[in-house]
Amino acid sequence: MKQVSERIRQIRTEKGWTLRSLAEKSGVSASALSQIESGQVSPSVATLEKICAALDLPITLLFDDPANGPDPQIMLAGHRRKVYSATSHATIEPLARGLPDKKMQPILLTLDPGGVVGESPYAASEGEEFAIVMQGTVVFEQNGKTYPLQEKDAVYFDPHQPHNWKNQGREPSVVLFVVAV
Repeated sequence: MKQVSERIRQIRTEKGWTLRSLAEKSGVSASALSQIESGQVSPSVATLEKICAALDLPITLLFDDPANGPDPQIMLAGHRRKVYSATSHATIEPLARGLPDKKMQPILLTLDPGGVVGESPYAASEGEEFAIVMQGTVVFEQNGKTYPLQEKDAVYFDPHQPHNWKNQGREPSVVLFVVAV
């Protein structure tokens, strides 16, 4: 999470924004932002989404490496960067880094039992999202409705509408997201 915290601070300062201005744009308090940037707290996935929306960048840019040219970017399972959110009880694993001008952002999300992406339903700023449950079970919530999903179930949805993900099971759940940007 340290790299993510440092990247948020770097992008905010590059834009010339104060903590207060980012707080106003993101809806995350300045004190919480300060604690996130200093690595004192682990933000939820939804809070990271809010911060990235305010900064006008996809969440995976927090994990990106510099562009490596036109060569394919191979992401071996044991060598991918992972970030754990203690608040969400979730591991975020970006699956496409280093390619400039990406049109989609694939992300692997592992939710521990009892894990929840956002403290409350949240909206994202990206175009469209697709998700498929690779392992376990999750509950997808949107527009006041809940949708229990099992392994191999998929959902294509508008992330601009408030939504959330929960693992109410006893085993970790793994969900593959593809976000169109």
